[in-house]
Amino acid sequence: MEPAAVGAKLASSVVAPLVRKLFVADGPGAGLVEKPLRISGFVSFRGEKRTLGEKELTTLASELVARALRTGERPLASDEEQAVVHALADTLHALGDLAMTDVQAVELGHEALALRLRAASGNPERDLSLDATLFYERILSAACLHILHFFTQRSAFVARTLVEQSRTQSELIARIDELIARTPPPGGTDPAFEQRYLAYVATKHSRLTIYGIDLVNSPERWPLDAAYLSLRAVRATEDAEATGPGGTHIAAAGSTLPAEQALAEQDLVLLRGVAGSGKTTLVQWLAVTTARGERGDRIPFVLPLRTLVRRPDGLPEPDGFLAAARVPFHATQPDGWSDRVLGAGRGLLLVDGIDEIPERDRERTRRWLRELLDVYPGNQWLVTSRPSAVREDWLTPDGFTELALT
Repeated sequence: MEPAAVGAKLASSVVAPLVRKLFVADGPGAGLVEKPLRISGFVSFRGEKRTLGEKELTTLASELVARALRTGERPLASDEEQAVVHALADTLHALGDLAMTDVQAVELGHEALALRLRAASGNPERDLSLDATLFYERILSAACLHILHFFTQRSAFVARTLVEQSRTQSELIARIDELIARTPPPGGTDPAFEQRYLAYVATKHSRLTIYGIDLVNSPERWPLDAAYLSLRAVRATEDAEATGPGGTHIAAAGSTLPAEQALAEQDLVLLRGVAGSGKTTLVQWLAVTTARGERGDRIPFVLPLRTLVRRPDGLPEPDGFLAAARVPFHATQPDGWSDRVLGAGRGLLLVDGIDEIPERDRERTRRWLRELLDVYPGNQWLVTSRPSAVREDWLTPDGFTELALT
């Protein structure tokens, strides 16, 4: 069997220690037992010798998922990642429900064992998206391969009884380790670049200019933390449902909420405000707080439309966001980084100033937004505009909620 058929490319140095935690530690001479052993009898989360609880098993599954994502697997949205963790933990827990011995499991092979575990656990992956299901299957396949290898290493009886299967598993694991050693994981430079980019965003947008203040020796630019005052937003149109994703309550028509909380309740917001009402200041505040990690692992992209529409080659694709926003080190961006961020639903896209672009450019800007929304669902978007620049419900068919600064 080729390594590509196994699933997630997880090195034995990563998986083996985690797999061993699924089973009780053997006493002296346990490996010399001359008979098959029922798997449910030596899992570590059942019986008197239990060392793993539900929490620890979930932590183990979470580590497998995190390790798999580091190997270049397509990133998932944070909620889907957690759903995979729980599905994998439930599936591994079914090891304690199998009416099967270690010999029978090794004879089955890792792919068939994975299917048995999924059935025994009630197919917990049934509610996952297609991408999340495929990711779950790849991790489970790799875990099952190492579980069977553990059985052959643990018991001389298993290794002697099923010589060919034991040899095949050992060779396959060795080939996977060799492949991993020869192939650096894609995205390996992403974390370092993200830290640099987030630090840049936090610094660049941390100061603002306040016009109309005539004080002796007053600075031209003020620290955002000192100058920012929480803005209020009102829901602009009637909506009988007035709920966000997952049934979350959002402001009903006429009620107000802190503007910076709008994206906590709704992923897609068109924010209207008159000149000087604080739209761009809010964009800066959201960019800075996100860059500081106050909004989870989201990555902010500040996209001033007045700058973007002047580009001779049109509105940018994701890999061109940083260049279009004039980030000085945009050329050091890892290949495909923006695609990976948006594909995982980690983006916060702050599209500022529909009103600041010519009217003839607004329709193509809306088409640009729609294309990005279709390709990269699950991200958060804030689009700002003066009230009169675009008609009411301009982005409502695309799922946007309209709010107005007060």
